[in-house]
Amino acid sequence: MSWLRIVWYYCLILFSYEIYGDEDTLVQKQTISMAFEQLKYRMESKHELSVLPQLRVIRNQAKHYAQRTIEIQTILIEASIRQHFGDYKHSLSMHYQALELAERVGKPRIMVETLLAIIDLELDLERYDHAQRYVNQATQIAQALNQDDELLVHVKLWRAKIYLEKGSFRQALYELELGQKLAKNNSPLSARLLLIEAQVALRLGNYLVSRTLLNEFSLKYMSSANDKGKLDYQLALAESALQAGEFSEAIELAMKGLEQTFHTRYLEEQASLQRLLASAYAQLSDYQQAHLYLKRYSLTERALDQQKRNNKVLQLEAQYALAHQQQQVSLLEKDNAIQAQQIVQHEQTLENTKLTQQRWLLIGLLCLAAVLFIYWRWQSRRYTSKLEMQVAERTAELKERNKRLQTLSFTDSLTGLSNRHYFFSTIDSQINALPEKHDMIFCIVDIDHFKKINDTYGHAAGDLVLQSFADILKQCTRNSDLLVRWGGEEFLLVMPDMSRRDAQEAVERIRQQVECFPFIVNGQTVQCTCSIGFAPYPLTPDLQEQVSWEQVLELADGGLYLAKEVHRNTWIGLDSVRQLSAFDVEYTLKHYKEQVRQGNIVVSSSYVGAEIPA
Repeated sequence: MSWLRIVWYYCLILFSYEIYGDEDTLVQKQTISMAFEQLKYRMESKHELSVLPQLRVIRNQAKHYAQRTIEIQTILIEASIRQHFGDYKHSLSMHYQALELAERVGKPRIMVETLLAIIDLELDLERYDHAQRYVNQATQIAQALNQDDELLVHVKLWRAKIYLEKGSFRQALYELELGQKLAKNNSPLSARLLLIEAQVALRLGNYLVSRTLLNEFSLKYMSSANDKGKLDYQLALAESALQAGEFSEAIELAMKGLEQTFHTRYLEEQASLQRLLASAYAQLSDYQQAHLYLKRYSLTERALDQQKRNNKVLQLEAQYALAHQQQQVSLLEKDNAIQAQQIVQHEQTLENTKLTQQRWLLIGLLCLAAVLFIYWRWQSRRYTSKLEMQVAERTAELKERNKRLQTLSFTDSLTGLSNRHYFFSTIDSQINALPEKHDMIFCIVDIDHFKKINDTYGHAAGDLVLQSFADILKQCTRNSDLLVRWGGEEFLLVMPDMSRRDAQEAVERIRQQVECFPFIVNGQTVQCTCSIGFAPYPLTPDLQEQVSWEQVLELADGGLYLAKEVHRNTWIGLDSVRQLSAFDVEYTLKHYKEQVRQGNIVVSSSYVGAEIPA
């Protein structure tokens, strides 16, 4: 009777554990879903690098609890962020990883979403044939889901985008017409379809049709459009005005759109607006302004081409390294298989030999077999050791090549300093490693009148000045500081664990060294100066969660522009913020000068007696 009671209690405990264990798993899954939805809502407005750690935590938890859909969507979001910031190499790898998981899960909807994300990346890389292949695959899957019209509208929208990029405007209009029929007044989808249809009409020269579509977009969807949609609308509206011959209105609209691209990564739209302004000014015979915006357009296009070319080179090098490594592994596997086959054949030969020998030679044959076996084992170990040594050498060689490749991708070829790619890959880890209640100073340094040096002495002389300038910055900074060539004649200096007063001394030391240094250009001594703006992170302990490091970097950039406007060869740094409860970062960035004048933000400057201009 006692044994039956023990068994009964044991079964009851197991049953209770399964019930409560399932409830705990369900609660964890609901928590993960809620956290992901909140993060997804936050990402709808703009891309932020600061969400990557939280995104990876959610992905690991979703993987642990087998929530494959959330795991795939987190991979796609991180890949989209990397794509937005130009990291196409890792973005492409993560897109393929998501596609592999989606194929394994077997859900058609998540499969189509993954394919559409890959199509977006392929269009950025200008690989239209790849994009066409993926959109055909997505169309087949979406058509199999007869009841999901929204998914089919997404596919039609991306097919129209591909035709627009390839110049097949009639086919694009056909796909857009089918998409509008299926959209059924779906506001986000209808808005995107209207914008693309307006762009196609402009390419065909139908500016009246384009204006009608844009007016409909403005009335119905402008309030709910995101920043990218509003910028596309502004660009299309300016192009329609240019085609209509309303050049002054085109300039006004383009200027408004150009303001929206400042401090963003929408370089393609910025280049289109600059080209449009140059055309409009040329039509009004204002050739000075036309030449100015044409030059800016050329510089923006050159930067875009250089970025795309670098990303494609990195992608090809990564594919070559991976293929070479897989080839080496395959060769090693074949060698091991041959050796294993030879060993088996040798053992079979010994076995057959032992069976055919006479009994009276059994002892001798056993001894001989033992000797042969020992010899075979020695040879096998020797050969295995040799193989391991070869594998280790090849692995070290591949590691060294990957290290050199990473160094090239993280280093500016002219100055030898780190580049933007390296900065974006390490800034989050440096901020996380910053001790509590310690500041990190973001400092932007710009060479004064650098364009005049290039125009007077040539670009080769300008490169020599940049190299000498970089050497001065290296001498004036600590080993723990991060020194980056930010672009052109601008340099970014990140100084962790430094007080604001020490930062003033550091930037003053840089300013004096540059002012006193004799730059040798074509055998002549040229005096150069620099302007500096800096800001601390966190701005204040009370605003640590409110103000991100990207916004602090923009505040430092505001200080730089103010220093150039007040008096070059000076520095301006943000010291403190008054009225913390009413502090608005976006307003401060747009009205930096006014905020300094009113005393809402306190700055320090090396130029004594400088007045903030009205």
